[in-house]
Amino acid sequence: MLSDSLRQRLEALNRQQLPAAPAPIAKRAAAATPPAANQAAPVGFAAEAAIEENELGAHALHTIPLGELWPKGPGLVAGRLEHLATTDTDGELGDLVSALPDRAALLDLETCGLSGAALFLVGLLRWIDGQPTVELLFARSYAEEAAVLESLWRRLDGVDVLVTYNGKSFDWPMVLDRSRRHLLHKRRELRQPRHVDLLHHARRKWKGVLPDCKLQTIESQVCRRPRGDDIPGGQIPAAYDAYVRTGRDDEMQQVRRHNALDLATLLDIAMRVAG
Repeated sequence: MLSDSLRQRLEALNRQQLPAAPAPIAKRAAAATPPAANQAAPVGFAAEAAIEENELGAHALHTIPLGELWPKGPGLVAGRLEHLATTDTDGELGDLVSALPDRAALLDLETCGLSGAALFLVGLLRWIDGQPTVELLFARSYAEEAAVLESLWRRLDGVDVLVTYNGKSFDWPMVLDRSRRHLLHKRRELRQPRHVDLLHHARRKWKGVLPDCKLQTIESQVCRRPRGDDIPGGQIPAAYDAYVRTGRDDEMQQVRRHNALDLATLLDIAMRVAG
């Protein structure tokens, strides 16, 4: 069991404001010019992205350490991992605990609509060089979706357990459908890791306690980290379409922030339900 003193220290670390939404960017008359290939990526929602290339094309890549999204999160996560290593957890949560940190990844998508629409942003949270890190694989146009998917599958090669929130109903079927549309299954084996959908575990833990089990409800009422201004999910497809047409990146900064914070909260929830 977690000692009272350790529990209090962990919870004190957890209660903090999330990073503020980026300030709006002034309007630009012309579309943005894509950054040069292989350029280093400053960290942040407004930072110019690195460009990742593969056989199917190129896409933008934003890399954000967890500490920039959740300043004391890395310390809290390290403490929880230490605790989980001493507990007996069975079933798929036991598989998750066994895979953490190096053989697990958390996934969240941003898409152009319902099933069958294109996806344009794949958010992954995984451990890179020993640190929990968010990677945002971003298609700067609809034509870059195949390259984003190829980069995702490359990263999943070393993953045994994939964690999502409602991903069994939406995110993972979307990945498989879009991958097959681009014939990725003819290029490589689409090896599927063990999938842990935390929505079902969250409902068992908090149903009847919370008004609903939406991820952001748990974020504010259980994790106690108010998000503040956030782009509504229903506006994201139109925001991406406007970005592709105009090159204006202000709303895409909001979308990247939305996705990255969802992943940070997903990790927080994973630690809570597994422990």
